[in-house]
Amino acid sequence: MANRLPSERYIGDFSEGDVYHHGAVRITPVRNRQYVKKFGGGDLEANASLSAGLGYIDPEAGTKEREAGIAEPALVGRGFLFNTVFGLSVHDVSFNAIANLSYSNLHFGETVFEGDTIEARSTVLGVEFRKDGATSGSVQVETAASNQRGERVLTYTRQVLVRGAKGEAFDKSSSVKPQPEEADLSAVRLPLPVPEGAITSGGKCFEELREGAEIFGAEERGITLADFSWLQIATLNDASVHHTPSSVFIGYGGAVKARCEGALAPEFPFSFQLAMNSGAHNAPTYPSDIVRELYAGGAEDSHEVIRTRAEVLRREDVPGRRDYGLVTVRIVGEKQVTDGGMRALEAAKFGGVDAIFADGGKKMLKVLTMEQVLAVPTEKCFNRA
Repeated sequence: MANRLPSERYIGDFSEGDVYHHGAVRITPVRNRQYVKKFGGGDLEANASLSAGLGYIDPEAGTKEREAGIAEPALVGRGFLFNTVFGLSVHDVSFNAIANLSYSNLHFGETVFEGDTIEARSTVLGVEFRKDGATSGSVQVETAASNQRGERVLTYTRQVLVRGAKGEAFDKSSSVKPQPEEADLSAVRLPLPVPEGAITSGGKCFEELREGAEIFGAEERGITLADFSWLQIATLNDASVHHTPSSVFIGYGGAVKARCEGALAPEFPFSFQLAMNSGAHNAPTYPSDIVRELYAGGAEDSHEVIRTRAEVLRREDVPGRRDYGLVTVRIVGEKQVTDGGMRALEAAKFGGVDAIFADGGKKMLKVLTMEQVLAVPTEKCFNRA
């Protein structure tokens, strides 16, 4: 990688075993709470008084107030934590990415509070070239993040399609490592115990979530360029593909993930995401206003509106716990493809238009699939009176 900046790393610049230290960032209350306002979140996220009532009290609250003026640090939503760690890694790993192919073996560790400083690093697990003379390939990295005390807060593996430098060609090869079908739950930190009847708001309890049941997100809407951009700025994500007119300003996948999780949050307001077994971006999503202005002649329509559903795959008791159970769900995000949206897909030369399907007179396209493990409170935790 002679004479190149880290952000200029192309597929030929990655080698198995490389370690990239991404630096650190302090998560501020403003950004954490804006994330919840823009994309949604559970009742405990960004609500210091509510979370403190259930025992979530920052051990460094006094220091943060004295040194940084942060009073009553709230819990950081796990969706925002993921995006923060992802953003830290972009400059070193995926600035020249074409797309994120998959996520796997993601697990959350220690609870994160506003004002915590998160440090991240990535290790290259393998590199793959899929055809002879390929000018692009994929890199597989494991990214790990810790707080200011050196405690692990998040680890996951992702595989990223990365451009090759002009003139580069590679023989077909792969050193990508197989990933487990299920995340390592021994590495997660379970929620604190919940006293009987301590939860007074609504939401589904563990006993209500039968295997095979389908839950639909409460909100269906698109994502504007301003909200896509806000999340990238808030998480230091400067990937070039999201700012390039030739790519039709492909929306950052982390915002699509955030929209889907936020749509489901009212159904699981006191749940904790513990792990993600797998995840994939199945098709691009574009800013709804960009599609309206550039590809629909300014016509208002349901451009890039995303709907979300979750299927309950498995329920498991937690040994020794009566307040939480484990629920594995498959979350699917689908967008409505308007005439303008179809023109955007064609302009970006998207090769998966044959996956568009009809549903109730609408054209729909799957954009995101995730298999997550949630810790869901049991019936005894709720006061339904």
